[in-house]
Amino acid sequence: MVKLSTDLSSTNLQLLAGGVIVAILVLDYLRYKKGKLHLKGPTPYPIFGNLPQMGKDAALTFHKWSKTYGDVFKVIMGEREVMIINTAQAAKELFSDQGGVYIDRPQFHNFHTVLSSSAGTTIGTSPWDESCKRRRKAAATALNKANVQEYIPIVDRETLALIEDLYVQGKGGKIELDPHQYMARFALNTSLGVNYGMRLDSIGDDLLEEIITVEQGVSNVRSTTSSWSDYVPLLRKLPTGNKGVENAKSFRDRRDQYMNMLLQDLKDRIAKGTDVPCITGAILKDPEAKLTPIELSSICLSMVSAGLDTLGNTMLWGVGYLAKRPDIWEKAYEEVNNVYGGSVPDATEEASGYISGLYRECARYFSVLKLSLPRATITDSVYHGVKIPAGTTVFFNAWAIHHDEARYGDVANFRPERHVLEKEDAVHQPHYSFGIGRRMCVGVHLANREMYSAFAKLVYFFKLEPGEEDYDINPETACKNTYSLAATPKPFKMRFVPRDPDTIEQWIQDEKSRNDLKIASSISKKTPAA
Repeated sequence: MVKLSTDLSSTNLQLLAGGVIVAILVLDYLRYKKGKLHLKGPTPYPIFGNLPQMGKDAALTFHKWSKTYGDVFKVIMGEREVMIINTAQAAKELFSDQGGVYIDRPQFHNFHTVLSSSAGTTIGTSPWDESCKRRRKAAATALNKANVQEYIPIVDRETLALIEDLYVQGKGGKIELDPHQYMARFALNTSLGVNYGMRLDSIGDDLLEEIITVEQGVSNVRSTTSSWSDYVPLLRKLPTGNKGVENAKSFRDRRDQYMNMLLQDLKDRIAKGTDVPCITGAILKDPEAKLTPIELSSICLSMVSAGLDTLGNTMLWGVGYLAKRPDIWEKAYEEVNNVYGGSVPDATEEASGYISGLYRECARYFSVLKLSLPRATITDSVYHGVKIPAGTTVFFNAWAIHHDEARYGDVANFRPERHVLEKEDAVHQPHYSFGIGRRMCVGVHLANREMYSAFAKLVYFFKLEPGEEDYDINPETACKNTYSLAATPKPFKMRFVPRDPDTIEQWIQDEKSRNDLKIASSISKKTPAA
């Protein structure tokens, strides 16, 4: 009798478990059928939706799916329906023609609730509200096309540092270099100079390495496809589900330390009267400024992170690729010489259309923010007769748009010429790495001027050669971490060979002697105390 009772009990438990599973599957199916977003898309799995089908590089998967489901389709990511935009025309119709609707940002647990709990979010990742409007207006005013001219001395100073370090530390092209930190420091120091009026002195600086490491970690947390627990809350209850939360907390704490240090250093210099003009300094000294401390923190976070994500990585991919394309690099050299008459190019204006086309093609071809930053609708809208409900999460697939044959034609070819004579408007942006519409990155004018200055002088002073060990620089296969928000190539080494050592040495000497830019040095050679 005891054995029979045990068997019955075991059978009942199995039936109960089976019933629970069936009920969950039925409820999940009904939830899927009652979805509010009536667009085509791949059939989802129970509980997780399409997450298991998206693979390691969701942007490439979405691009592939667009051939089956159309320019605009939906995926189910756990509990969330997501609208995927894959062509320039669709992006124009939604983000430009209906820009006021697609202006919000969705929120994600690990990034918004955990990582951003102390210092707030960047401008670009903030939901659309009155606070975001104030922050965006302040940053957009400081970084508009006219005001960017005031920052040209900072861009010149960091371009000088980049050229000098590549020449000196590369022993005149005799030593192979990993260009990652050089490009990252160029991008970061320009942002620090514009925002705080300071810079980090040398490659290998502990604080420089800490900021680069942490911001890469933050980029991983910001990724919309790296953490399933953002979409399946149940996973947060599991021991393995806490890994993303713990990583977010760690990067939050480390970031808070150096962000507080940077701000306090500026405040100290203001108190001593040794500060130089910069965005945050102007806000701190303006009695009419209406930004709260957390809003000021948001602007600072935006300035520190944005350059590393987009500009630094675009330049890194670019030099790695162009070292293997001397035909393009030498054509750029001829163009620079023709435009500047053999003189060193400057960044006061983008005089060379080919150099402008070169950095724009780098941005298109490598698409370092493949899925850009997600959007959300603030009201209902309609796309080709389909209702898009308020609160819908929208992914802007920049990778697919940059490979839209209707927009670019020969998408697989790296061709700077495509951008030289083309008109620019909502449909014909050179690239979409800075977004589109009313949430487009406000730092676009500064970033463009930085890339122009760097590429023009790199072309003028150096030939590029790949290192002895071959490396992959294909944007589809060479990403260091395909789950990260920003695509960074796997480590590689290359040579920066001076065209004329005497010319580059004389230029460095002349620039140093005449450069009267007063800017603070590194506030610390050490990583912030743990």
